Amino acid sequence: MDNQKTAHTFFGRSPLLLGITLGLIFLLGIGIRLYDLTDPPLDFHSTRQFWSFLIARGMYYENLDTAPEWQRDLAVATWRSQPAIEPTIFETIVATTYNVVGDEKIWIPRIYSTLFWVAGGLGLYLLTSDMTSVDGGMIALIFYLFVPFGAIASRSFQPDPLMVAALIWAWWGFCRWAQNKTMRMALIAGLLIGFSMLIKSVAVFFLLFGIAAYVLIDCGLNAALRDRQIWLIAILAVLPVVGYTLYGLFFLEMESQFQGRFFPEMLTDPTHYFRWGSEMMAIVGFGGLFLGLVGIFGFQQPAQRSFIMGLWGGYFLYGLAFPYHFLTHNYYHLPLIPLVALSLAPIAAAGFKTIQSRQLKIFSQMAIGVLILAAVFLQMWDIRVELARSDYRHEPPYWEAIADTVGRENKVAALTQDYGYRLLYYGWIDVHNWPDTGFMKYRELRGGREMTFDEWFAKHTDEMDYFLVTRIKELDRQQELKEKLYANYPLIKVGEGYLLFDLGSPIQE
Repeated sequence: MDNQKTAHTFFGRSPLLLGITLGLIFLLGIGIRLYDLTDPPLDFHSTRQFWSFLIARGMYYENLDTAPEWQRDLAVATWRSQPAIEPTIFETIVATTYNVVGDEKIWIPRIYSTLFWVAGGLGLYLLTSDMTSVDGGMIALIFYLFVPFGAIASRSFQPDPLMVAALIWAWWGFCRWAQNKTMRMALIAGLLIGFSMLIKSVAVFFLLFGIAAYVLIDCGLNAALRDRQIWLIAILAVLPVVGYTLYGLFFLEMESQFQGRFFPEMLTDPTHYFRWGSEMMAIVGFGGLFLGLVGIFGFQQPAQRSFIMGLWGGYFLYGLAFPYHFLTHNYYHLPLIPLVALSLAPIAAAGFKTIQSRQLKIFSQMAIGVLILAAVFLQMWDIRVELARSDYRHEPPYWEAIADTVGRENKVAALTQDYGYRLLYYGWIDVHNWPDTGFMKYRELRGGREMTFDEWFAKHTDEMDYFLVTRIKELDRQQELKEKLYANYPLIKVGEGYLLFDLGSPIQE
């Protein structure tokens, strides 16, 4: 960035002050995410996190000669049986680290996710500083790092924190190419875009439309089609995800993952959009969302403005393509955080430009800095309160005790948390999961074959020895199941928060 331009900004008056401020913001961003580091991963979408934990465990145990054979076989079989959704890049990194450390530590992926997200913050700062000013970049960075939802979600073991960070660096790479238009930057931009889409293919929504809008405004369609650098970016962008998708379709039976994603009937329901708006405000706050939308029009260059509009358009198309998951899986909205942060930058830059024009005295400038730091600490306090609200350290021994009671050699159907992943991870017992009412509704949306309750019960309990219930309230919601179990099978164990029915010894009438 131009040093003369930087010198006329609030945060960039002194390179030393700028470096200290950035260092402090990044350290605070890392520090708050490492709070309660060793608490089990039940604070945020535990089902999705356990899915990754079980894959990483299988990779780790595959060559772990010191593990009992039955544990190794179960861990590897679980890993191999998981459906192919996206490349297991993050899980492979974690499993490799398990091997280096010599143990399976739940805090390892939490540290990686934190570092991924914070690395994305560096890319966001560089991008927004180039597009607006150092002041705009600093406020965008602070928003990105200390939005409470983002702070919680960016600790989770799933590919989304890595995808968001890769997305930001892909935006940066493309915008740097747009400034310089060298073959070297085209290569870098293409690789960054391709990597982000390889992590999760849905990243295309946050890349394609923004990039297309920029290129069309900047050079036009005809010139773009003749530009070798644009072709290089496009080829490098699509090759990884196309290659993996083809591999998945032919070798991993990945076609099932494309089913049950799009429900057009939801798009005709007005309440769907009110719920969507509420979800957005829950992620970034009303003020962040409002100012972010206004900030779209604060970018000076038409091509940059079109780029931001394209990114927002991609977000809304993303929501239209996945209407059900957009409302049931709030981590689908994670890219909204850097998008809003990016859109806030021109407003922040303009505000600090006005402040600088007033030539405030040093004490007034210090007061502004203290207010900003106080706002950061208030956000950190909210994040800390949310993390401290629940302690899950009692969960592992609880599930181990249930597994000991049931017996790992028995075949068990279960109405239990996280599709049985929690019991599998902590108790080392693989159960046949009985679907909850939420899954039933999802199955109905997908148009699943209608079955009578008796057919459904037989499908899920044939050849099972026991039926375990650890979701008592969910059992109350499924009255047919409750009546079937109590009327036909002996209740052989009532433990703390669980019921165990003996399917092998039905009650004789």
